[in-house]
Amino acid sequence: MATRPGPLTEWPWQRLGNFKYLVMAPVAVHGARRVVARGWGDIDLAFALILPSLLLRMVHNQIWISAARYQTARSKHRIVDRGIEFDQVDRERGWDDQIILNGLLFYVGYLAIPSARRMPAWRSDGAVAMALLHAGPVEFLYYWFHRALHHHFLYSRYHSHHHSSIVTEPITCE
Repeated sequence: MATRPGPLTEWPWQRLGNFKYLVMAPVAVHGARRVVARGWGDIDLAFALILPSLLLRMVHNQIWISAARYQTARSKHRIVDRGIEFDQVDRERGWDDQIILNGLLFYVGYLAIPSARRMPAWRSDGAVAMALLHAGPVEFLYYWFHRALHHHFLYSRYHSHHHSSIVTEPITCE
């Protein structure tokens, strides 16, 4: 937690603890109801990809977390010659909250934008445009936003949590 937590430093579902995944229940129920009513052939690709992509992202993150912790525990080539402390593990326990937020945003976008239901699974020109947007404006904005977080007002309320992790891991950035 930040030194002096500001507004919106906690996720809305933080008090649910390990039951925070219930926030995604409407997405699962909507998909299950649609499959029961219309069958698997009628389910659109955009919705069918929301939950599987989130699960794949969680598995991917967990693999990297486990590999990093194994490397920290066993390697002679560490960046910091210390083991990971329990405080850091507890502090970084909510690494999947961002994935839950993305799932909710994808679902709301799916419901709010009717044309998203007819989108193809893959388009090469879309992938190129997304890569260019990410490499250009997104990275530029991320850099300046991160610099702004080092201002003393924002640092003590939001960003000090990030710098309190001594042993760097894939999820330290959250």
